[in-house]
Amino acid sequence: MKKFEDILVQCIEDIKAGRRSIEDCLDKYPSVRGQLEPLLKIALVIPEPRDVKPSSAFKLKARVWLMDQIHGRQAVKKGSWLRHEGQTKPVLYIKRFSTSMAGVILAVVLAVSALGVGTTYASQSSLPGDTLYPLKLAAEQVGMVLSPDGAARVERALSFANKRMREMEALARKGRSQDLQLAVEQYTYALNMTLSMIEQAADRGLATENITALVAEATARHLLALDEVWDMVPEEAKAAITHARNVSETGRENALAALARNNTVRATELNLAAMEGRLNRVRARVQNAEAVQIALQQFEAMGELGEEISRIAQETGLNTTDVEELIAEAIARHLEVLAEVYDEVPEAARPGIERTMATLMMRHQNRVQALEQQGVGAPLAPVIPERIRERIEDRIREQKQQGVPDGTTLPGQGVLAGALQQNDHGTT
Repeated sequence: MKKFEDILVQCIEDIKAGRRSIEDCLDKYPSVRGQLEPLLKIALVIPEPRDVKPSSAFKLKARVWLMDQIHGRQAVKKGSWLRHEGQTKPVLYIKRFSTSMAGVILAVVLAVSALGVGTTYASQSSLPGDTLYPLKLAAEQVGMVLSPDGAARVERALSFANKRMREMEALARKGRSQDLQLAVEQYTYALNMTLSMIEQAADRGLATENITALVAEATARHLLALDEVWDMVPEEAKAAITHARNVSETGRENALAALARNNTVRATELNLAAMEGRLNRVRARVQNAEAVQIALQQFEAMGELGEEISRIAQETGLNTTDVEELIAEAIARHLEVLAEVYDEVPEAARPGIERTMATLMMRHQNRVQALEQQGVGAPLAPVIPERIRERIEDRIREQKQQGVPDGTTLPGQGVLAGALQQNDHGTT
């Protein structure tokens, strides 16, 4: 496969010569579309400078600085712990740049300089679909290439994902649903790039606990923001937001999977906080059956993730009792909330509430028994109205008949099974 810098140079030459359009190049190289598109579109945004020319001193200084930065880059290795589920994995070729690639980046820097501070600054407030938006993305790409390795670089990539989320919110408020797909694509690219960089840092033996926690917190906030966007956009735009939700949740799971290997308590706390967010969504949209069902599905998936973090704690001996106490206390609160909203949700949403409560009741019973065996007191389950309890007991019997007697995922299933296998083999 061609190197990214060779693809970029060839496409720029073909576009300038009229042999191909930007779309032709993007179709030919779909695996690097996220990186390629903003750098190609910059050619349409930035005119050839006429009167304004950078001085020879500036050119020399910029070239020396760029070459000094470029020759320090290391090769990027593809990841092993990322989950994609249909997402396009970013192909990051950050190897030593060729002289031609250095020239391309230098040309972009000089062109931006020729445009002037005002135009560059104006592009920062642009949105997907705006004329200056490709300039905004190109400036970010150049800044990323030139930034130092390490946690600061990962945080910058995460900041791009945060920007893309704010852009989605702004597009929804302005009623520009036709541009949401581009915003979602750019969000997907930025978040996957962040996760790839975390793995690269871990492979080099760098500490990643804090940055993975930041990603978990950020993606939980993204899910809340996407709830608001979902409520604002028309039906035809909801598919794009659904994809963004899946990307965000996958990123959150990836981050917690990495974090759980080193700090099961913190991973548990962050997961439980996200679960609270899903229950808040149920309360906020209690009369909307579709919104309630979606929030419950997300809540249940997060609960399964919590069970697997618990199993990692048991396998590794990392703060097992603390993790179990946190989950037991949270389950009691979650049951209280679901009992409160049961009568308020539409009839169509009640079976989902019952199934979720049945799973929580079984998990709580397991926690109480396990903690009592360790001599630790666990919070009692809240008092549930009898008519609701009867429905929950029916659901528990159904789940037991389906072969899942404890309300948890079966061994080897779920999002962190790979992490458990790695721990079994002594890898990190």
